[in-house]
Amino acid sequence: MSVIAGESPREQASSAPSCDVREDKNAILMAKTHYREAYNTADLERLLSVFASEFTDCSDGEPSFYGHESVRALRLRTQELFQCFRVEMVVTVAEITVKANFACDWGWHKGRLNDKDTGNAAVTRYRYFETWKREGGTWKIAHIITNEEQPPRLLPPAEVMATPSVINSGAEPYA
Repeated sequence: MSVIAGESPREQASSAPSCDVREDKNAILMAKTHYREAYNTADLERLLSVFASEFTDCSDGEPSFYGHESVRALRLRTQELFQCFRVEMVVTVAEITVKANFACDWGWHKGRLNDKDTGNAAVTRYRYFETWKREGGTWKIAHIITNEEQPPRLLPPAEVMATPSVINSGAEPYA
């Protein structure tokens, strides 16, 4: 049995057969391709086709929307975007995990927004996390969470928080 990236042989054995998992991941990647191309061609209906009939939208800089409101909000927000900008979207999928009829993926959406009036361009980069569900036999986005990517920074060196004797005794290290 081959091991699918990100899954141990034990996890793979407990989930769907590997060929089904691979097919599901490919189907989600194809949906992400439709997502990207919908932005690149200003095709609102194609974009909406990737989302479940009711979904949760927690996009950065926007109020959260749920159920049918999400569809209406995404439609209005994207219509305004396409009226003002020509969009060039790049999607980087870092990982997809599939468990039966549930899946999740995460990665980055990088966009170049070209203002139709001025020609000025701005680049946006968002991290995303999505959950997926089967709807009508097709994988659809059920939840989307995005946040604007921040510049990297180094964390300070690790410090010893408690001595081994405190950890072993079960005592609170911050008493």
